[in-house]
Formats: sequence, C-alpha cells, structure tokens
Amino acid sequence: MAVSELTAVELVTLAALAEQPGYGYELVQRIEEMTDGRVRIRPGNLYRVIDRLIERGYAGEVAGSSGDERRRYFKATARGSRAAAEELAMYARVLKRIPALRERVADGG
Repeated sequence: MAVSELTAVELVTLAALAEQPGYGYELVQRIEEMTDGRVRIRPGNLYRVIDRLIERGYAGEVAGSSGDERRRYFKATARGSRAAAEELAMYARVLKRIPALRERVADGG
C-alpha cells in the first residue's frame, strides 16, 4: 500500500473486525471502547463503512454466525488485516520520527 487507502473510521472499523467478527451494534461499542470514546459511529454510518470495506475486499460477511437471522456478522479478510497492519505500521513510523509527539502520546495527552 503506497498511499494511505483507509480513512480513520475505516481503519478503526477494520481493526475491530480483525480483532474478531461482529455485528453492527457490537462493533459500534467495540470501536468506542478501542478509541476510549473518541470515535462514535452511528449504526447506519457503520454499515456504509463496512460496505466500502467489502467492496474493496477488506471485509466480508460471515455466513450463519448466529441463530438470529436479523443480525449480519462481518469479519476482516486476510487482505483487510494486512491493510490495517500496514496502515498502523505507517502511523508507528510517524510517531517514531517525531519524538515530541511520541512523548505526548505516551503521556496520554
């Protein structure tokens, strides 16, 4: 991935899906938890993000995930997990090169 392909919301959604498959409301909660409440996404917006990830081959629907027919479960594909890992590695390199920013991140502020 030469140029960043993922928006911040796509990246956290993909990270949540890579962690474990989930359905809409569960993913909304997981994303809020992962980001300490900094990213709050409405279910309708989440499904649009997931649809974009599916179109690009980064996510897929998990067939027969639960006994509840109304819930659609999603997971990251191998390609999506690699894309998220590459994007996160890029952010790690940026933080490594900017000591003042790294210190602020480490201090939580």
